[in-house]
Amino acid sequence: MNFKTFCIFVAAMVLLALHSCKKEEETKVYMDGTLKMEHSMPKYVKPGEKYTFTASGITAPDGTPVAYYFYSSASNNRSDTLRTPPYTYTYEIPDTLGAFSMNVVAYAVESYNKYYVSTESVNFITVSDDPFDGSLTNILPREDEMHEELFDRNYALVYSGGKEWIRSNLSRIDRDAQGKEVFGMSYAQSKAMQNIFGSYYTWEEAVNACPPGWHLPSDAEWVDLLKDNGAPDSLQPFETSPSGAGNLMVKGYFNGSEMWYYYRGVKITDVSISAIPVGYATMEKGSWSFLGYQNYAVFWTADEFEGKGVYRYIYKEYDNVFVGSADKTGFAASVRCVR
Repeated sequence: MNFKTFCIFVAAMVLLALHSCKKEEETKVYMDGTLKMEHSMPKYVKPGEKYTFTASGITAPDGTPVAYYFYSSASNNRSDTLRTPPYTYTYEIPDTLGAFSMNVVAYAVESYNKYYVSTESVNFITVSDDPFDGSLTNILPREDEMHEELFDRNYALVYSGGKEWIRSNLSRIDRDAQGKEVFGMSYAQSKAMQNIFGSYYTWEEAVNACPPGWHLPSDAEWVDLLKDNGAPDSLQPFETSPSGAGNLMVKGYFNGSEMWYYYRGVKITDVSISAIPVGYATMEKGSWSFLGYQNYAVFWTADEFEGKGVYRYIYKEYDNVFVGSADKTGFAASVRCVR
């Protein structure tokens, strides 16, 4: 066989092999059903918490057995292959902070070469509320800073505008016997976030949120705070301040990502209440949506305007501290207590 003939022969064999693979690939089909992964894991979780996942919904068209297994991107471990129902796996959240996924795979045990595998996943973020080595960082203690315990949590205090203010968002949440939030709510309704972003309150809740001896600040008290932090002396209640936001803001980090990540024209000094942009929540079609993270810091005042609650807010791009109003029960924001 000469070289030219040999090359033709090899090319023919390659084409035959490719045709065979393509034919095999074309005969592979999907299994029946929709893969379901039932669980109660919220979006944000803490290390050490355990959650149970149950898979179901897939059958092989030829009636052969289907098996499932679980694995998480947070670790190298995967579950044992589950060949008989219930297809259940209990997972303990590892101590690595960050964004991960829990995944389940279903495959036909005896006819895996005939069917594609089915997959499903759910994303989660591991956080920690440790005040020294947790998810919220770069909010540094100040020299001779005073502290006080409110609702079983320790708060740093700052004196400004003639009043004492708590230096972080109030995180009080009341729950019923089943653990359901009935007063205040955590970010994305994930309990792990309660002491990190603080609680979100409707105005009706906010006016009753602070403990005895403390109260929700009026807009006049916000004006006093702002005048002490760069706002003009002529500023009046219910007026937008043209300056002062940068002195109220802090360059905090959440799981390693800067929170005020874009602040054109704002010099952040963190000399006051250490505001972080945890946004707000709105009621939509019977459920709460959390909006404005990394863009807005929103705080209720004790005042009302035309039947709505009045709030103060900071937007990332401006040194202004704005005034707004919203529905008393359909909008939720942060609370700072004063005395």
